[in-house]
Amino acid sequence: MGPERYIAELVDVLKMEVRSFNAVTELLILEEKSLVAFDTASLAEVIDRQGDILSSIACLEKSRAALIERIARETGKRIGELTLSELARMVGDPLRKELVETGNVLACIYEDMKRRKVSNTLLIRQGIMMVESDIRLIAKVIGGDRSKSAVYTPGRGTEWTPEGIRIDGTM
Repeated sequence: MGPERYIAELVDVLKMEVRSFNAVTELLILEEKSLVAFDTASLAEVIDRQGDILSSIACLEKSRAALIERIARETGKRIGELTLSELARMVGDPLRKELVETGNVLACIYEDMKRRKVSNTLLIRQGIMMVESDIRLIAKVIGGDRSKSAVYTPGRGTEWTPEGIRIDGTM
């Protein structure tokens, strides 16, 4: 039987990873919607859920690494030599097909997740730029011109008083 039993276990782990990565992809979609809608409450919830799923993915990765290590010992090969193609050559047809298909699905999901993560990162950066722009606008309105301190006081327009609140939070 050889490494076939470990490869069958590996396929099971890969299928669990597919489910987990699909869940992450769904959460990335929700993250994008939250970012576009500026919905910080749902964004925080999505990020919490992502953390839970990523923890389970880390456990699956450990299981996958242990199985690859067992297969390497069983076959006398180095871990780095055990590509998906190499593993597929070690098993018969039904398992080979399942292994290759699962690997291809994982590769597609990975590319989709990468694109969504880049898109969400750009949305986050865009949001930060908007917030910074708003802060500069508020500071300009409150501070008048650059020669005056950016201070809010009840008697705005008169001389600065020590009781004023500065934009940077100092009082």
